[in-house]
Parts: sequence; structure tokens; C-alpha cells
Amino acid sequence: MRSLVAIAIGLIAQPILAQENAQQPPFPEGKHGPRLGLCLATQSTGGLFSNTTDMLLGPMVGWHFDVPVHWQVSIMPEVLWLTKGYVVRNPALGVRNKTTFRYLEVPLLVKVSTDKAAEGMFLLFGPSAGYFLSGRTQTWLNGEQNTDFRYDLSQNERRLQFSIVIGMGMDGKRWSFDVRAQTSVTPFDPVARIQNQVYAITAAYRLGGKKPDAPEEDAE
Repeated sequence: MRSLVAIAIGLIAQPILAQENAQQPPFPEGKHGPRLGLCLATQSTGGLFSNTTDMLLGPMVGWHFDVPVHWQVSIMPEVLWLTKGYVVRNPALGVRNKTTFRYLEVPLLVKVSTDKAAEGMFLLFGPSAGYFLSGRTQTWLNGEQNTDFRYDLSQNERRLQFSIVIGMGMDGKRWSFDVRAQTSVTPFDPVARIQNQVYAITAAYRLGGKKPDAPEEDAE
């Protein structure tokens, strides 16, 4: 008798569970794609927005990955080629100095969506590791260049630098836009304790599956 009751319950429950599973949308699919951006680089002996030099405009080029771990949370590793550095101007003396650092940067960011819709606003934060690829300092006096110095990194043992990144942005169906800021937590100059800082606006094209809407019971 108990066996017959168990079989009957199983036969009744099976179509109900199958219907619920059919109504449950699949988990969000991962995405990846190119990222392009413009950087404003500077240096500071304090925190973010406490720069002691003028801004240096430079490019950002790379590839990003968006790996969902929850309806509203993704892990977003990136591989970027970006510009750090600074500009110093002294109009009274007619002097301008531009120092450019090229870095291979690998951020490992956490992306948190503000809702469970397929597109919308999100927040970014996480660590980043950068490897110093090349450096150049140029100086102009009264509009004429008189110095062009390229860094010799063959004996440089401090080429790895760690940073913290924060930002926010907006996802579309295929395009994503964000603004972000990062500051190094390991100093570029160990004596002066100078930090590299970068403020950037970026755009990414997202390849891969479309993020489905969240289940109705979880949408509230």
C-alpha cells in the first residue's frame, strides 16, 4: 500500500516539477569582447582625486570577459593595454613635461547589477595587476622639444604594480559603457611614495548569449 501511494505521488509530482523547470529561464550566459577607452592618467602622493600633476590623455585597448555567478553578480577579468603617467606645466617658464608609461593591466573585477533585468546599471570594483612595458619622458621649452628620454627597463626590478579599481556603467543588448577610476596601492616611486592613478571612460562590445530576465518569483 505504501509503495502504491509513493508511486502515485511521484506520478503527480513529476509533471508539476517539469512545468516549473520549463518556466525557469536558463542561468545568464557568459560574454566576452573587445574594450576600448580613453584614459586620463596622473600621479598622486594621496588618494583618488588628490593628484599632484596634470592629466595625460591616452588610449586603452583590450579584451574583457563577463562570467555570471548570480543573477546580479558577475566576475569580470580583463586584459588591457593602457596608459599611465602625467603632465607637468610651468607657463611662467615656458616648460612642459610629459611622462608616459605603457602598462599591461589585468583587472579582476566584480560587477554588481542594480536589478535583475537583462540590461541596466551596474557597479564595478576589484583589484588589478599591471606590468610596466615601456616609459618615455619628453620636455618642451617655449614650444620646442629639447628632451626625449626612453626608459631602460632591462635592469628594472619594480615592473609589477597592484591597483584598486572602482566604477559604474550601463549594459545594453550588445554594448556596455562604464566610467572607472584606479589608484595603485604599491608605489611607483618607493622613496616619494608616488601612486599612479587613471580615470577612464570605456566602451565594450559583448559577444555571447543574451542575459535572460530573472524568474518572476525572484524579481520582487
